[in-house]
Amino acid sequence: MLYALVAIMSLGLVDSYFISYLGTDELAAIGFIVPIASVITSFGLGLGMAISSLTSKLIGASKLSSAARLITDGFYLTTVVAAVSTGILIWQMDTIFVSLGAQSETLVHIKEYMHTWIFAAPLSIYSMVCASTFRALGDTAASARIAITMTLTNIILDPLLIFGLGPFPELGMQGAALATVLAVVLSVILGFYELAIREKFLLLAVPAWKDFKDNFNQLIQIAIPALLANAIVPITAAAITTLVAKFGTDAVAGYGVGTRLEQVSLMIVFALSSTLPMFIGQNLGANQLVRIHDAIKLSFRFIVVLQLFIFIILLLSASSIAALFSSEASVQNTIVTYLWIVPLSYGLSGVVVLINVAMNVLGKPKLAVYINLVKLFIFYLPLCYFGSHWFGLKGLFVGVALGNCCTYVYALILLNRTLIELKIKS
Repeated sequence: MLYALVAIMSLGLVDSYFISYLGTDELAAIGFIVPIASVITSFGLGLGMAISSLTSKLIGASKLSSAARLITDGFYLTTVVAAVSTGILIWQMDTIFVSLGAQSETLVHIKEYMHTWIFAAPLSIYSMVCASTFRALGDTAASARIAITMTLTNIILDPLLIFGLGPFPELGMQGAALATVLAVVLSVILGFYELAIREKFLLLAVPAWKDFKDNFNQLIQIAIPALLANAIVPITAAAITTLVAKFGTDAVAGYGVGTRLEQVSLMIVFALSSTLPMFIGQNLGANQLVRIHDAIKLSFRFIVVLQLFIFIILLLSASSIAALFSSEASVQNTIVTYLWIVPLSYGLSGVVVLINVAMNVLGKPKLAVYINLVKLFIFYLPLCYFGSHWFGLKGLFVGVALGNCCTYVYALILLNRTLIELKIKS
């Protein structure tokens, strides 16, 4: 999974790197697009979490035919969610980006990108669900193949379509979006082939109504809270982007690069968040509660130490990193300020990510929603607003770091209560 996530996170940075050559307005446009694209991706993560957490328990209990039926029914649900979410995005596209603070000159580039990228939106949900399903089956290699294929395709096509190299037309922002669309299409084809043909976990037979209804109810009970919990994360990013936009286009461009670097910095956290729930689910199915507790404790300690080490690297190399993405002094200053403050809290933020995914498979998906709601409304927004009001952009970034710290304390309290409750039931 680490190989896959290195590829996925590199994709965002490579996109930003090539688009930065088009200009500051284009780079700022990507800064506005990232949180919206992440909302769509979060739907795939939520559905994938529902399908994979239930599937992993069935695999742990050796109920393979039931797992195949549940996976198939899960893809029916995915089709509905993909269609509805994409339709809403098409319908309200202008309203969404204007409300985020996009100015007219930036909005032109946003629409140029989004009118092509919109075709990738529903397919990206399928891609995420396919990858999650393979992890539940214990086949992380297949999950990685899907992600790596998508990323390599995008990285190859980006410069060709953006700058018009060789026989390819110069399409600018539209070329970056088209590269993503083609890459996602290829990943979905690969995912469906491996899941349906090689693993035979996608069934052609029409399900009995009772079985479908039971699976649908189980999926909905986890999917809706997981969707909400995952959607709140990019909504939080969008809210922070709105606050950053008050400091100008250059600030948004710098902040957009900072958030892409954050995704790369947390890639090992995301690798663990992709596999830890499946480990928990399979051990729940086998009633091995001690292994669950030990795995959670070890993961948390590892992430805190690792992210502290990454913070030191970012602190020492901030200026050099900023120079790679922009020649504008104001954009570079924003990137450097971000890297000197926010990454200090990455370790605690990473633990919160792991707690959120653990809650879903532990049968407490609503608690993951509560954690993210508290993070957004109780910690992030007040701290970032007052920080920016009193101390400018630097104060806003301090608010982000403090918000991560406060959320960590709240999430850890809820997790401890959940583990104690499970022990009592056992």
